[in-house]
Amino acid sequence: MKLKYLGTAAAEGTPALFCSCEVCKRARRLGGRNIRTRSQALVNGSLMIDFPCDTYWHITQYDIDLLDIHHCIITHEHEDHFYPDDMHYLREGFAVVPEGWGVFTVCGSEDIREEIERAGEVSGGRVEYRFVRPFEPFEAAGLTVTPLRARHGTPNPYIYIISDGRTALLYANDTGLFPEETWDYLAGCGVKLGLVSMDCTGGAYDRLGYDAHMCIGNNIECRARLRELGLCTDETRFVLNHFSHNGLSALYDDFVKIAGGEGFITSYDGMEIEF
Repeated sequence: MKLKYLGTAAAEGTPALFCSCEVCKRARRLGGRNIRTRSQALVNGSLMIDFPCDTYWHITQYDIDLLDIHHCIITHEHEDHFYPDDMHYLREGFAVVPEGWGVFTVCGSEDIREEIERAGEVSGGRVEYRFVRPFEPFEAAGLTVTPLRARHGTPNPYIYIISDGRTALLYANDTGLFPEETWDYLAGCGVKLGLVSMDCTGGAYDRLGYDAHMCIGNNIECRARLRELGLCTDETRFVLNHFSHNGLSALYDDFVKIAGGEGFITSYDGMEIEF
């Protein structure tokens, strides 16, 4: 399988909008991997994860044709992950699509139903909503996808297991340490994870004062529990993702050394990893 990180930031991006903190000033000065757009990813070039307001930038930056993608899974309703207004541009007069092209299917919890159904109406049926239930696998873009409950500040946030039948990805942001019902499912699912992508909004902090995101201390704890459950092998890669300028040692140039010392890979916009 192949995972491409299109954006790797939390809501404000890095450098953040309207911000003059030292992290943002250094990011503007240094550029490169220190610049992060809102989080989005692509699996095997065909399954999109999230649809933020930076989608337009991502498809132009990484030469992606959205007409080649028919399935998008949404983690939660916050607009840095879910910006359905841009899906309205699939409507006639704004988009010319090939005959028989089909639909753009957006999968997620009931939290996104109203907005996606509205996008479907505006687009003349070119956008379709698919309600997916937690812990019930479904097929999308030739892959098996299983939504799991996350711990975040929305009613029904998801993280996802994505499998091609040979290996699997656990894509886990935005979330704090997983709720127990998710751990219970993971304990019995029998999956072997080739890659685990974890939220690291808090950067190098050991603990956060809230449970809607993670930091490297939580990542170490989460990895240990995944290993204890037998979900990982010696080849499993652990990647940290979804960084905020408010996190400790938030810049890529600083954090990559800290994460590497703990056996984690630090994501950056445009990073592609095969597993």
